Amino acid sequence: MIRNIAIAFSAAALLILAGCEKELDSPPVRTLPVGQVMTVAQLRALFTGVPHTFTGDSSVYAVVTADEESGNLYKNVYVQDHTGAIVLRLINSGGLYQGDSIRIYLPGTILGAYNGLLQLDNVDVDNNVVKQAAGVEKQPELVTIAQITPAMQGRLVKLEGVEFVVSEACNGLTYADAAGQETLNRTLTDCSGTVLVRNSGYANFAGQQLPSGNGSIIAVVGQFNDDMQLFIRRVSEVQMNGARCAPCPVPCAAAANLSQDFATAVTNVDFAADCWYNQAQVGSRFWRGTSVSGNMAVQATAFGSSNASDVSWLVSAPVNFQPGMVLSFRSQRGFGVATHDPFSLFVSTNYTGLNLATANWTQVTGFPYANTSTADQVWVDSGPIDLSAALPGGFSGPFVVGFRYTGSGTGGETTNFRIDDVAIQ
Repeated sequence: MIRNIAIAFSAAALLILAGCEKELDSPPVRTLPVGQVMTVAQLRALFTGVPHTFTGDSSVYAVVTADEESGNLYKNVYVQDHTGAIVLRLINSGGLYQGDSIRIYLPGTILGAYNGLLQLDNVDVDNNVVKQAAGVEKQPELVTIAQITPAMQGRLVKLEGVEFVVSEACNGLTYADAAGQETLNRTLTDCSGTVLVRNSGYANFAGQQLPSGNGSIIAVVGQFNDDMQLFIRRVSEVQMNGARCAPCPVPCAAAANLSQDFATAVTNVDFAADCWYNQAQVGSRFWRGTSVSGNMAVQATAFGSSNASDVSWLVSAPVNFQPGMVLSFRSQRGFGVATHDPFSLFVSTNYTGLNLATANWTQVTGFPYANTSTADQVWVDSGPIDLSAALPGGFSGPFVVGFRYTGSGTGGETTNFRIDDVAIQ
């Protein structure tokens, strides 16, 4: 009798355990309704100029064509179907990847425009997205720069026969400012038209030098007001190793001496002269012509700039160094900011015109120039600067002098700095 009771208890216990295991194997299944299904083109057509918040059940099917993996996009992903494309602005970063085929459940999302770019905002990946599949790759559409119009917003495109403009590709500029994590525009050209390539300072390729050749690029199309923009998904999709349609300039032969009075400079026009290099290392400001009491000089300034930083270089034509050679020039401040000293002087023996960021630059110090103690509009003569102290011991050969301006329009460092009458002899 006792044995039968024990067997009965054991059987009951097994049934109870089996029941518990069954509950653990069957978690509640969460589903999102489908509702009305529309294409991306139909979704875009709903925008009438004011933000539209979706309430009723409706969905859009699309494939993710650009994600946040490289860091060039943040809380933004681009999606596309056979009718069109649109950017999704996510509430939280992550969760969607290139090649994801998804259904976007629209309630709670907002269709609106940001500076001309139509977007679906307030997308919660957990509550608005159902993944259908992964690894579904959309092929880019082959287009020309002229074809990149507002009608192409959001689309994945490929351009061939393009290159970055001479002032960027041939001057060693990087995609963005990695150190300052500043987003920058670069300019792509086919030697007929141009389009901007916008690169985040947080992108994993921000500090890489722009390619100097001609070739192809794959990107998604964005827009900011009247500017059409391209966003790179990954730097490996920028393949530019061919011959340029606008060749980079060939460095000049070094001269025996140098004299530049900037008499050919034009007021408010970027200064240009044979064998001189005028380069914006950071930001978009260059040295420009300016008239000071009827005398032409060149000036750099961050006044009126919307950039967080502007670093502008004016590099002299190359000169062959000879023992006893000296440099002289004049400098002047205008609308000087009391704490802003924007000027530095450098020499280099390996600058080629294409390697501003990577050339070896040695700073020259210990000479008079217009600094924070100098009143505005007062010329300061540098006097003869012995360059042998800045050049390697026993050096003979070509070298250049670099005049560098550093300012910040948004940071209030906006002093105008001018130079004139540069001589090396």
